[in-house]
Amino acid sequence: MRFHGFDALRVAGMLAVIYIHASDTNDVVEWGMRYLGFAVPCFLMMSAFLAQQTILRKNIAPIDWITRKFKRLAPSYFAWTAIYLAVRFAKSMATGEQLESGILGSIFWGDASHQLYFVPFLFYSFVLWTGLMRLARRRPVTTAGLLAVSTVIFVWQASAIEASLPANRWFIGKNMAWFPIGMLFAIVVEQLREKREWFFWPILALLVVMLLSDFLNVYAISTVVFALAIAAQRPAPDWLKHLSIYSFGVYLSHVLFIEGMQFIAPRLGLNLQSISVTLGIMVIAGLFSYATCMLLGQSKWSRWSVT
Repeated sequence: MRFHGFDALRVAGMLAVIYIHASDTNDVVEWGMRYLGFAVPCFLMMSAFLAQQTILRKNIAPIDWITRKFKRLAPSYFAWTAIYLAVRFAKSMATGEQLESGILGSIFWGDASHQLYFVPFLFYSFVLWTGLMRLARRRPVTTAGLLAVSTVIFVWQASAIEASLPANRWFIGKNMAWFPIGMLFAIVVEQLREKREWFFWPILALLVVMLLSDFLNVYAISTVVFALAIAAQRPAPDWLKHLSIYSFGVYLSHVLFIEGMQFIAPRLGLNLQSISVTLGIMVIAGLFSYATCMLLGQSKWSRWSVT
């Protein structure tokens, strides 16, 4: 079963994170961030959804499954972690600022750069939920019920979980619910199969109503955007498919260019509070990161780092 809407969702999420990370120095454009919080939640749901779909169709041994996920995520994660640590060390030497990234935190939680946390968090989620993923093959209704209960608990307790963790682990409480939601979607879609196309226009209408009514709860809007991507039946155009290939690589690399340009711009006399400067950084950083990923993707020796 092909989910064409995921190509568009990957690209939309890629553009959203570029906007979010480039606008944090500009109070004028920062308001747009309130509409774009769906990016990481949808990436997590998509990963969980596709993983659950795979296990529903194939009987994969647990150790093989975990090993496969580690081999898929670890090389690119550690490579970009090393790059960010090197860049932050160079910046620390140039500015005299203390290097904040600890080695253990960088290895296990992505502290080398704030967007990297997504990768170890995703791997830990695969490990945590593998048992229920496998149970869904035999007991889909029971599994769906357990996932629904887990989701409610995580959403209800998100603030408490977040408060109990160190300040730089804020993302754990905020994102724990998305993986089981993605799994739950996969189980439901497996039962509906091709009937999912019936829901496209109602879901799109719901999204429009939410935006017009300014109802922007991150759980609601992320879930609706993800459901819209699942329900889409029309294949994405080739250019969008090509962009989506490197969305993971752009996610990993874009902050390198954004922070570099934000560091250089004031030294060139440019004002980061200027809308034109901020938008310019978004566009240039996005193009540079995509071009870098596309170049790395041309060789089998480096393709693993961006796809």
